[in-house]
Amino acid sequence: MNRKNTLDMAILISCITGMILSYAYLEELIKMRASVVILGAVALFFFILTIVDSRRIRRRETHSAGRKEISEILLLGEDDNITDTWDIYGKTSIVFGKDEGENQVDVSLKHTDYAGTVDGEHAVMNYSDGKWYIEDLDSENGTRIQRGEDGRTYRVSSREPCRIEKNDIIYLGLAPIRIQ
Repeated sequence: MNRKNTLDMAILISCITGMILSYAYLEELIKMRASVVILGAVALFFFILTIVDSRRIRRRETHSAGRKEISEILLLGEDDNITDTWDIYGKTSIVFGKDEGENQVDVSLKHTDYAGTVDGEHAVMNYSDGKWYIEDLDSENGTRIQRGEDGRTYRVSSREPCRIEKNDIIYLGLAPIRIQ
């Protein structure tokens, strides 16, 4: 269960608890009924919202489970553990960098351990003809790609886009990002 569903369920449970307490402790019939009706309506809304969100997540997972295409990027930490993820399903362009107000980045690495090695607008990934490509934006520390198939690392040019495959690792400065 994701955070949104957990919060929806917490609100739902709070509303039901409020309905029970209103019924048990409010002595004026009109106040008790109003409280129960209002809390019941809120509970019903969040119950429906939880069901709709669960179905949407399940549909997306089912749809992307059998896909061979890139649909997610993962920020790796020490020991290759995943510290952050971004869903890129349906996107056609992604700018990596540090969001510092004037920069328009989709994946901000400003609050990561690697922020000092990443430029404001460091690199861009573009989707074209069914494939993803990455291009360095003349960053100070450069962009490299480690191929998932052979483990070799290559420098990404700012003049010629480099094709990305699933399981490649992109290094933006020192920030490792796995392509899934």
